[in-house]
This record gives sequence, structure tokens and C-alpha cells, in this order.
Amino acid sequence: MDENNISRALMIGVTTFIGILTVSAIIIFFNASLNTVRNAGSGMDYGTIYRNDIESTLLMSGTGNYIKGTSVINLLSYYEQDTKVTMSVQNIKYIDNGGQVQLYENITIESNDPNVRKTAYNSACRYIMDNQDFTIDVQDVDTQIGTKIITIKGV
Repeated sequence: MDENNISRALMIGVTTFIGILTVSAIIIFFNASLNTVRNAGSGMDYGTIYRNDIESTLLMSGTGNYIKGTSVINLLSYYEQDTKVTMSVQNIKYIDNGGQVQLYENITIESNDPNVRKTAYNSACRYIMDNQDFTIDVQDVDTQIGTKIITIKGV
């Protein structure tokens, strides 16, 4: 009888522990979901946050500091359809099918045709690695119109 009581006590203890873990997981999930709903419902302006990220990337121009490939992709995505902005990405390092590091010399996005810009953008995104370092140089050609030349060079 003694072994039977010990088995039952262990079974009850383990079942209680699993029940507490399950309830805790549900509460944690509920609180995380509630915070997400609050943030979305509070009207956070993700467009403004995105624009601030782009502006901070552009401020790196001429500083000698590096930006990562993810920032380059965000920048290209932001200005992809803006025909007033010419973008040139140089010295893109990528890994080919054989596992070797290769260099893509230059991709320029400067056409007025949206399809040509989209093709160049897709080509750049295909080769840019997220963790590659780049330098950026921004030249404002006409600030009233908003024309810029953005030159991004891989390190």
C-alpha cells in the first residue's frame, strides 16, 4: 500500500505542476497579445517610424561610419519608385552557388520607368547580404524638388 500511495502522490504532483505551467503559459500569451493590441490601437504611426529610420540612414552620409545591408535594402525599398532619386550600389559581396564570395560591381537605379527601377531594385536585393558593411554618400541636387544622388559602397 505504501508504494501505491507514493505513486499517486507523484502523479498528483506532476499533474498539478503541468496544470500550473499550462495556465502560466496562457496568461503570458494573453498579456503579450494584450500589449500588441494596445500598441496597434494606440495609433503608432509606423510610417513616421519608417521615415525616421530612413532619415537616420541618410544622416550617415560622409561620416565614415558603416551601415548594414538591411539598412541599404530599407533605403532602396523606400526610394524604389521615386524617380527624383538616383541610387547606386557598388561593390556588393555575395555568395555564389559554389559557396565562394563574389563581387557585383554596380547596380544603379535611375530610370524614370517604374518597371526598370523595379528590376534593378530586385537585382540589388538579390545580391545584398544583410550583414555586409556599406558606406553611404548623399548629394542633394535640388532640395526644393527633392532630387538626390545616393551612392552606397560596400566595404
